[in-house]
Amino acid sequence: MTVGDPTRTVSKTHARLELRGDVWTVVDLDSTNGVVLIADNDDETDVHPGAVTRLTPRFLLGDAELRLEEAATS
Repeated sequence: MTVGDPTRTVSKTHARLELRGDVWTVVDLDSTNGVVLIADNDDETDVHPGAVTRLTPRFLLGDAELRLEEAATS
């Protein structure tokens, strides 16, 4: 997947998102600007490089905030 990055803080190979069963995970691929998970209460948690971590609906790749949303079904 390609991510638009007006912040210019997302690496070319920043992170890997994986769907494991019905759970999305993220692995920081040792990026310069990191991956941060944002909880519902806005608490932030850094993802350790190489660790497979359950993804939250809101997260940062560098300074770019992304949202994981369920696709609408017709």
